[in-house]
Amino acid sequence: MTIFEKIIAKEIPGVFLYEDDLCVVIMDAFPTTRGQCLVIPREAIDYAFDCSDELYLHLMSVSKKIARALDASLSPVRTCMVIEGFEVPHTHIKLYPIYEGEKLNTSGGEQVEIEVLEKLAEEIRKGL
Repeated sequence: MTIFEKIIAKEIPGVFLYEDDLCVVIMDAFPTTRGQCLVIPREAIDYAFDCSDELYLHLMSVSKKIARALDASLSPVRTCMVIEGFEVPHTHIKLYPIYEGEKLNTSGGEQVEIEVLEKLAEEIRKGL
């Protein structure tokens, strides 16, 4: 069972921004930028291109919706998207809001307190 399956099952804590039948969006607990979040299919699929067309398109649609909320609520220069599945063998899309003077850093950051992530998630949800 992947760490994402445990978060989705609420066996370990996670800060949820969005949920539907096919995916969840959670705040990244180890962000490199403010507002970084993960779009994760509920089904543990190791390789993104093994997703059904329906799921793949749904993940892209949800990613766009969340990116727009990040843009509206946090005012980054833009939000970047990276499809992952290396460190955790469970496809996921990382959304990185990038602010003036920042460069994209995909290496992982320091753990952020869950209370801080909850407040940030509340702010982002206003953009949904």
